[in-house]
Amino acid sequence: MLCLKAPTHPEWVHVAATHIADIMRDHAHCEKKAAFNALNLIMRYPDKHDLVREALVILEEETAHFKLILGELEQRGLSLGIDAGNPYAQQLSSIISKREPMRLLDSLLVDCLIEARSCERFTLLAGCESIPPDIRGIYHTLMASEEGHYTTFVAIAKRYFPANLVDQRLEEIASYEATIVQSLTNQPAMHG
Repeated sequence: MLCLKAPTHPEWVHVAATHIADIMRDHAHCEKKAAFNALNLIMRYPDKHDLVREALVILEEETAHFKLILGELEQRGLSLGIDAGNPYAQQLSSIISKREPMRLLDSLLVDCLIEARSCERFTLLAGCESIPPDIRGIYHTLMASEEGHYTTFVAIAKRYFPANLVDQRLEEIASYEATIVQSLTNQPAMHG
């Protein structure tokens, strides 16, 4: 299913459960950035009709997810807080080519891996019994959406690039992503 080459360290979910408010804040920021990323793809590649249509769907879904998590924070009397940044995504994005057309391919595959990692982590959060059931339920419902985004980014890439090139580059970027994940220190963040 997922193209991930290394699992999340088992300790991460325990840290997340202990700091669930921090996870939810960070998650809200991740959804906001995912929506912006989809909009950025539309603005950068307006001539690619299939990409624009698919990115618009993702933009709408990520915006809805941001609204959902923001509402959950507010319901608990919590503010969104300052975005501390996402070193995982920043590091992963550093592999994106600076030149087209590889920039498009790499951008789609980095997006695919971030969505795949989010799906994996939502699965862990949904299955953690020390997290309140209502929050587990939210993460359970979001898992399928993240998996859908992961497959959408790969499908878009294969519309514009040969499948063997997409598969080869995904393998390379997934290996890089695995080294990043293995170096994470289990911080209370979605990709920490």
